[in-house]
Amino acid sequence: MNCKISMESIVLSLLCLADMLSTLILVSLGVAVEQNPLMAACLRHSPVTFLLIKTASFVPFILLTEWYRRRNPAFARSAARIAIVLYASTYVILTAGVNFT
Repeated sequence: MNCKISMESIVLSLLCLADMLSTLILVSLGVAVEQNPLMAACLRHSPVTFLLIKTASFVPFILLTEWYRRRNPAFARSAARIAIVLYASTYVILTAGVNFT
């Protein structure tokens, strides 16, 4: 059995982790705000709650994509690539729109 993790899952994981950690750091420094109302509430509750909920928001997708990749690699790869583009685009647009205007 091949347990190698796809490059798409690695990239998406790193992107989500970078977003999570940069948000935590920048909000704690007072130079940014969390745009997602649910995540903002989690962050107000505690940094640990924020980290747990944020992690729970992307890990299931990555696990499911990796599981499905063994059945339909092309579809799983496409789904992960679309998720990467959408996540990165949304992050850049919302971050710029909320924090730099």
